[in-house]
Amino acid sequence: MNRYSKIFSSFISFNAKNQIILARYQHTSIPKPVTLVEDVYNPSNGTADPERCLIIAHGLFGFRTNWRSLAKAFSDRANIKVVTVDMRNHGDSPHTASMTYFDMASDLMQTIRKHKTPKTILMGHSMGGKASMLVALQEPALLRKLIVVDIAPTVSASLGEIPLYNRILLDNIDKIQHEKDIVAARRAMDKILQASVESLKNKSIRDFLLMLIVHDEASGQFVWRANLEVLEEYMDDIMYFPKEFDNATTNVETLFIGGGKSNYINDEAIPIMERLFPKHRLIRIPNAGHWVHSERPQEFLKCVLPELEIK
Repeated sequence: MNRYSKIFSSFISFNAKNQIILARYQHTSIPKPVTLVEDVYNPSNGTADPERCLIIAHGLFGFRTNWRSLAKAFSDRANIKVVTVDMRNHGDSPHTASMTYFDMASDLMQTIRKHKTPKTILMGHSMGGKASMLVALQEPALLRKLIVVDIAPTVSASLGEIPLYNRILLDNIDKIQHEKDIVAARRAMDKILQASVESLKNKSIRDFLLMLIVHDEASGQFVWRANLEVLEEYMDDIMYFPKEFDNATTNVETLFIGGGKSNYINDEAIPIMERLFPKHRLIRIPNAGHWVHSERPQEFLKCVLPELEIK
């Protein structure tokens, strides 16, 4: 057992079904929306329908650019304006001291109001999906449709892994400062990640995490593109779903898209989804994991495009 395995085993416990559990803790805050950095995509062969807009919120450790190719495809094929955002404490958006889902939802609401389209579709993956669900539950009038990608309004399946990844990243940034360039820095960090815990032997996960490393010209240091210190402090909030909505409901038409090989939307989540989102449908894309949109982009397009054709 290595150091990180020991740390992990010290703060987890198991329930009767041998599932990992942690104490449910939530910060409280008065949401103060920040202006999210965004990219806007319009059809390359014409003008977008002025009444429709698709806004996309990425997941934990992600960036708006992860969605570039799909955003262009959505815009061109559905004749729609598409907006991708960096969530707070990620990428180029403001780094803040608070990171609750109420904070993130308030940021998305501000973005929706900024674009002022009567037929807004909000789509979110993982953490971005939970924040998007809060928008639908708090301000349903802002949305015509909600699309949630491989996440449920419950505790995340990654509860036993993601907090540990965040700690490993924070602990090891100093070990790559001597590297000559970003390629060498990512290569060095890749070796550290691979040797840390069993689940990081998965190259796809490592490659995703390595994109967090950038070179800061001002300091001459390699730094993280996400505010990992705040993410660590708010990790319980991110892994769970706000308890204030345990008995809520919304009339927003909702599509859940899950990966056929993913366990993020499990059988236990279905009754909760039915209660909170009675107008929901669930589609599972075969042979796809949690990053269903990047693993099976063509199948994902086929699921989403009909949802964008709002009359």
